[in-house]
Amino acid sequence: MKVLFLTSQLGYGHIRAANAVEQALHEHFPTLSCEYLDLWSLMDEKVAAAVKGGYLRMTQDYPDYYQKLYDLDKGVWQQLSGEAPLDNGIKQFLADQLSHWFPRQTGWRSIGQHNLDTALLNSYVHLLVNQNERSNYSLILRSLLLLKRTVLLRRIKERIEAIAPDVVVATQMYPAALFSRLKEKQQFRDIPALSVLTDYGLQKVWVRPTTDGYCVPSRAVAEQLAAWDVPSNRIFETGIPLDQQFRTPPSQSAARAALKLSSDKPTALVTGGQYGIGLVPTVECLCKAGSNLQILVTAGNSGDDYHRLRSLQQAYPSQLILFDWVENMAQLITAADVVVGKPGGLSVSEALACGRPFFATCSLGGQEAHNVEFLKQNGIGDKLSPEQLCASIAQLFAEPELLAATQKRAYEAGHRNAAEQVAMRIMEVLPASSSSVTEPKIAH
Repeated sequence: MKVLFLTSQLGYGHIRAANAVEQALHEHFPTLSCEYLDLWSLMDEKVAAAVKGGYLRMTQDYPDYYQKLYDLDKGVWQQLSGEAPLDNGIKQFLADQLSHWFPRQTGWRSIGQHNLDTALLNSYVHLLVNQNERSNYSLILRSLLLLKRTVLLRRIKERIEAIAPDVVVATQMYPAALFSRLKEKQQFRDIPALSVLTDYGLQKVWVRPTTDGYCVPSRAVAEQLAAWDVPSNRIFETGIPLDQQFRTPPSQSAARAALKLSSDKPTALVTGGQYGIGLVPTVECLCKAGSNLQILVTAGNSGDDYHRLRSLQQAYPSQLILFDWVENMAQLITAADVVVGKPGGLSVSEALACGRPFFATCSLGGQEAHNVEFLKQNGIGDKLSPEQLCASIAQLFAEPELLAATQKRAYEAGHRNAAEQVAMRIMEVLPASSSSVTEPKIAH
C-alpha cells in the first residue's frame, strides 16, 4: 500500500503534520510506503523562491492586502485579473519583486528566451504593473493565470501517475485543490482523497466535492464545513497531527529536572517559528519584566537574531537560556508555564497538547489569524504586543489559580492522538483491494 502526502514547504507545519501521520501509520504497518509531493517542486526553483519570498514580504509589509487575498476578496481578484485598477502600493511591490528576482527580463516580448515558468511569471507581472486606462490586458492576464494552472495540473498529474498511490492525503489546500480538479475531470477518480487541516480556521479552497474526508482541528471548523454543505460522514474532528512525543508529555518537574532548570521559577518558553519573526523584541521585553522570570528561547544558530539573542543572554545570564536545537519539544514546552511564539497551527497545537496557553506577539494574518481567534475564544491565549504580553504573564504568575485554570483549559483543547486518528481514517477510506495489511490496532 502506498500513501502520497501533498504538502508545501512554505513553513514547516504542513510537512510536520504529514510526518506525524506517517509515523503513526508505520507504527502499525511497517511495510507501508509513504511518498511526498511538495507544491513548490512543481515549479521552476527560482520562480518558486520568488513567489515564496513575495508571500512573506507581503504578509509583513502589506498585511491588509494579504488578508484580502487570503479571504478571496472579490475586489482583489478583480485587480489581479486586470478587471479593476491595481492598488498603487501593490503595483510598486510587484515591480520591486520582479526587478529583484528577474532584473534582466522585460516581460512577454522575450517569452521565448526563458523557461516556461519564468516566462509566465514575468509576462503576468509585467503586464499587470504596466497596464493603464488605455491598455486593458484583462483577457491576456486571465489567460496567463489559466495557463499557469493548466501547467501545474499537467505536472501534478504526471507525478501522481509515476507514484501510483492508493490514497492521497493533503496537508495544504492548494495541492489539494489541484488534485481535486483532476478528479473532477474524471482522472484518478478511484484514488481516495483526504484533507488534513493544519490550522484552526477554514478557507473555502479546501472544500471540494471529490474530497472523501476532512480531518479537522476543532468542532468550530467541523461546523463550518457542515454549513458549507459537506456531508457529516466526511468530517472527522481529529485535531492537528503531532509527533508521537506529544501523546504523553512529561510532567513539569520531570522536564525541568531533565533540562537542569530551576524547579520553582515562573517560566516562559519563546519560540521563533521558521522565520523568527518578532523574536528579539519579545525576549528583550520579557528579560526586563523581572529578574525572577526564567525565559527559555528556541533559536537557530545563524543570522542577526541569533547574535542579538546571545548578547541578551550575556546581559541577563540568570534569566535567559538559549536552545539552538531541540529534539524533544514536548519536554521543553512542559518545562515552561506558558508558551510565546508565532501562531502557526502546529506550534499552537503542540502547546495545547502539553496543557500550556499560547501567546503571540506577531501574526502573519490569514490562517494565523484563525489560530489567534481560536485561542481567544477558548480563553487560552491571544495576540499581544510585547508590553501587553509581559503584563498578562505577570498576572498569571501572580494568581496561581488563574494560571492552573488556563493550563487546564489548554490541555482540554489539545489533541494528543490526532496523528493516530488521521491514520485510522486513511485506512478506512482505502479500497479493500489495495490493502494487504491486517486491521490496525489504533486507539480511538
